[in-house]
Amino acid sequence: MAGMPVAFVIAFAHVMLKPRRRKRTRLRTAWRVMLSRSIWLHPSTLLDVQYVLVGAIVFSVLFGYTMLTGFGVASAVSAGLERLFGQQTEPMQLPLYAKAMCILGLYMAFEFSYWFDHYLSHKIPFLWEFHKVHHSAIVLTPFVNYRVHPVDTIVYMNILSAVVGSMTGLIQYFAGIEFAMASAAISGILYAIYMALWGHLQHSQFWLALTGLPGRLVLSPAHHQIHHSRDPVHFDKNFGASLALWDWLFGTLHIPQGQNEHIRFGTDCDAHLKRLIPSVLYPFHYAIKRLIPTPHAGKAAPEIVEPAPVPNPVACVHAEVQGNSNPCACRSDTSARPDVDESAILINSVS
Repeated sequence: MAGMPVAFVIAFAHVMLKPRRRKRTRLRTAWRVMLSRSIWLHPSTLLDVQYVLVGAIVFSVLFGYTMLTGFGVASAVSAGLERLFGQQTEPMQLPLYAKAMCILGLYMAFEFSYWFDHYLSHKIPFLWEFHKVHHSAIVLTPFVNYRVHPVDTIVYMNILSAVVGSMTGLIQYFAGIEFAMASAAISGILYAIYMALWGHLQHSQFWLALTGLPGRLVLSPAHHQIHHSRDPVHFDKNFGASLALWDWLFGTLHIPQGQNEHIRFGTDCDAHLKRLIPSVLYPFHYAIKRLIPTPHAGKAAPEIVEPAPVPNPVACVHAEVQGNSNPCACRSDTSARPDVDESAILINSVS
């Protein structure tokens, strides 16, 4: 939460400094873009806020009884290595390159944990029903980080503890417990810095894209917006947290274009995910149904259900500026793919 103001400042600077067709961006216009009621008062955003409050009070109590701990896994791995290979003499002083490799190894273990959990959440139908809660957001703000079903979090934290804890135990066996814990803490600080400077903007309406080689190494906000896209071309892409290396290695990387691709967010058949309590309870029902095989009923052609149209939030902001009484009805065509930057239209119209 402490990183939110930093993300706000960076997004504000992006709006003010981005080249426009008409001179410079006025300060008042930038504020209207940043604090758009169509985004911050959208029902999807209000549901995110409920998840923030409930997650901090209720879900956190549940997690303590259902998750492994990285420290426990690390201790078990270190003890197991001692039984197999004997006790290792703790070095008096590690070279700087060895310390850097340990910290990098832990950070890459964290990245792999995130990528692997994310991959499983999309590829296993049972897990997808819980992860779908996160993808049901129609507009993206940093609060979407907290729209996560508790089962989704429990699975992720156990995978994280197993992978990162195993790496920490390996370091503990060779370098001692103090350095292992310090390395884990430094890796966590590095990720916290990433989230404060860049990561919160992954869930936002601002198209900040890294292309070329940087786009193969680091995940920009546009990478993650592609991950949330309703376009089938973008399905199951960009699973990583901050680095694109695992996506690049396993073929799930989709590098964004430099210009805004006007992506639409949300999921289909998700009426049960529009309110807090149903979005927590109903995924259990649908996940269990995924485990029950359904017999094929003859050779009848399957019914094709057209996805419900999803408003384009940036277009809604534009309509609000123009005085439309129902701004979110301005762009409901699911095939609408404008050829111009709508944020630029908004700024130019107000300027």
